[in-house]
Amino acid sequence: MVAASASTRCSPPAAKRGRLLNLLCVPLNLSSLTCLHCIFFFLCSVYENAMLKWAVIRRDEPVDRGFPSLAKHHDYYNDDIYRNLEELANETDYAANVEQPYTLADEDREEAYDVYEDIVQYKPSKNASATHPVHPVEKRDYCIKELIETEKNYIEALNMIIKHFMRPLKSILAADIRKVIFMNIKELAEIHTGFHSELYKACTSSQYKISECFLHWKDKFIIYGEYCSKLPAAQEKVEELSNKSEVINSAILRCQQEANGGKFKLRDLLSVPMQRILKYHLLLKELIRNTPKTHEDYFGLQKALDAMLDLAQYINEVKRDNETLQIIRDIQASITDLRMPEDLELKDYGRLLKDGELKIRSHDDNRLKNRYVFIFDKVMLMCKSTRGEQYSFKEALVLLDYKVEDVANTARVGSRDKWSYFWLLAHRQNKTALTMYAKTEEMKLKWIEAIEKALDNVCPAALRNTDHIFQMHTFEKPTTCAECDKLLRGIFYQGYLCSVCAIAVHKDCIEDVRSCGAPRLPPRPPSVTVVPQILRRNLSSANKKPYLFKVRARFAYQGPPDHLSFDSDDEIYVTNKLNNMCWEGYVTRTGKSGFFPPDHVEKRPPSYENPFPSPNINASENAAPAPDYINTMLEGHDWFAGVMERDAATKKLEELPSGTFLLRISPKQNGSYAISINYQNQVKHMRVCTTDNGQHYYLSETKYFKSIVELVNWYRENSLSESFNGLHVTLMIPYKKALAGLTNESILGYAEALYDFQGTSPNMLTLQKGDRIIILSKAGNQKGWWKGQVGENVGYFPYSYVREIFE
Repeated sequence: MVAASASTRCSPPAAKRGRLLNLLCVPLNLSSLTCLHCIFFFLCSVYENAMLKWAVIRRDEPVDRGFPSLAKHHDYYNDDIYRNLEELANETDYAANVEQPYTLADEDREEAYDVYEDIVQYKPSKNASATHPVHPVEKRDYCIKELIETEKNYIEALNMIIKHFMRPLKSILAADIRKVIFMNIKELAEIHTGFHSELYKACTSSQYKISECFLHWKDKFIIYGEYCSKLPAAQEKVEELSNKSEVINSAILRCQQEANGGKFKLRDLLSVPMQRILKYHLLLKELIRNTPKTHEDYFGLQKALDAMLDLAQYINEVKRDNETLQIIRDIQASITDLRMPEDLELKDYGRLLKDGELKIRSHDDNRLKNRYVFIFDKVMLMCKSTRGEQYSFKEALVLLDYKVEDVANTARVGSRDKWSYFWLLAHRQNKTALTMYAKTEEMKLKWIEAIEKALDNVCPAALRNTDHIFQMHTFEKPTTCAECDKLLRGIFYQGYLCSVCAIAVHKDCIEDVRSCGAPRLPPRPPSVTVVPQILRRNLSSANKKPYLFKVRARFAYQGPPDHLSFDSDDEIYVTNKLNNMCWEGYVTRTGKSGFFPPDHVEKRPPSYENPFPSPNINASENAAPAPDYINTMLEGHDWFAGVMERDAATKKLEELPSGTFLLRISPKQNGSYAISINYQNQVKHMRVCTTDNGQHYYLSETKYFKSIVELVNWYRENSLSESFNGLHVTLMIPYKKALAGLTNESILGYAEALYDFQGTSPNMLTLQKGDRIIILSKAGNQKGWWKGQVGENVGYFPYSYVREIFE
């Protein structure tokens, strides 16, 4: 009865709602409410008030321009599995290190999302598509299904634009106008048809991997930089033509009706490619989240994610640079009497870093003048404001010829003079100087910062630590950095080019790049595993894990759950270099293992303590891939010694060359296998362990093998230091050949290192310029690698980094 009567009452007038809401919010009043109508009104008022506050916040927020962010959420029939992947992926902090792309203005963003979600976005149903290669069972399967299905939908969207817009409008629009509007959509359709085909194969054949599809097509996706940067102009052209010509407007409306029943405008359909290319890293992020680290494609997917993030940043910078260039063109046009050298434009002097009003006193005439100043990377333009946004050119300074001298503020408190904050810009050869005045201390510091940034862009401080002759350079075609292998971003002054060896690098990579003239490294030796080892040991054995090298923490790091946390100056053992953004290792102080960013650490020289740990027999399996055929009969191998005591093995090997080894059956270990090797004139013994089920053999839990022969063959090509710290040697010489004087690792010759080379895995040989190298093998010659020895260290090195010595 109460509910029925309450439902017939009217809500209070809008003007009284605020006062009534305040009254109801008193705890006593709220708890005493017995009228359902009042309770209902209270809840509605709270909701409306919250929505009003949110609307005010949204209006007050600055509006980003350009690329869209994430799509709206979906309500899937199985929320646990079918949550929108972009939403899930965005909950992680992986992209926190990546500058986010531009976003569309609010009104354009909503329309663009509607188009993308309606046409491309995955709409799962309980009835799986019969044409889909994956039958979802786990979350990972649903991730793959979404990737494949949305790619198929995207191709259909591109073909729809071609069929229902490009072709019908061909007879109405001129070729140059069609080029402006539709850009390279036809090429995009061809690219994504091939990309989708490879993705499909990756789901149906073990010969393909999803990660390889993204890595293979990344270079083709670079054309999105041009597409996304020209998208606003294309949309503006559509609006302009529709407003000017009724014939064109009617034709476009007719095309929209035939394509999608008039639901979406052409200008909104053109934004779909931009949204699609910026979704890949989100989809990959969620796929990685649901892929176990033991999966064969896990680390490949990490590389694919890095590649798509790199691509997104490249596209972002191309768009930004196009906008920057337009601003620079506008500035050049606004300076009425600007005198430029022949064949040069204002953009050739770099990016605009700051502009604004200053007062400047030249020490030549000591006159204080009002000037409007533009700071570019290479020059400072000083102009006089005329009318509107027009300027009269007065002077240009080549910034590299000058240095900044800060001056302590001497302005009196309460002084009415707004231009009391100054600094000096002095010629490096003391030819002249300028005193520059700003209104506030904060503005002064920003001007100084802009000038110093310009100087560092033209002549980076890192140049002092390299033998290259680098200069800021505009690369006409998309170019990758010689150090990190990521794209140089943007379309002008993207990076630095060495005038001697012609390699290109990012500014941040200058200090780390190889020596000038050093050839580009070949692909890694084929014997190097592409799946990094995941080491998880407790504190008691922390100092016994195999590692690549030591580093010291430059400052503290607190990462996500699967990342390594450490304090400043902690000693860290690096076990894997996954990529330039992520390494894996463990802290000796805590014994904890995990991932960490390499820019938080600095390298330490290698250590040789505790070289022989005892392997953990109960470790989980991480079997090495087996070749197609291996002879598992031990008797036919010249390193097999049969049953042999430890002392007998020591006596047999101690007179043989370093690197000589044998495999024996140990009678004291119940018939278990053991490897004995002469290392630096000391004989070391290593027990070969087996897993609990007896199906795999290993020396340490970092690598498992299906047979003894596989194990021996692996360590003949890969350093034992991968399993035992400090044991920097391979199984070089079978003992029977050593006894017969027929070593297959005989010295082929000698070489001298021309450049430094830092090995990134245990089976690589680190070189320093001038090192004398013993050449042991040239079997990898076609792939760019030789095998050699420096001191007691043996491994592969790029032969293009050395000069062979003929004695």
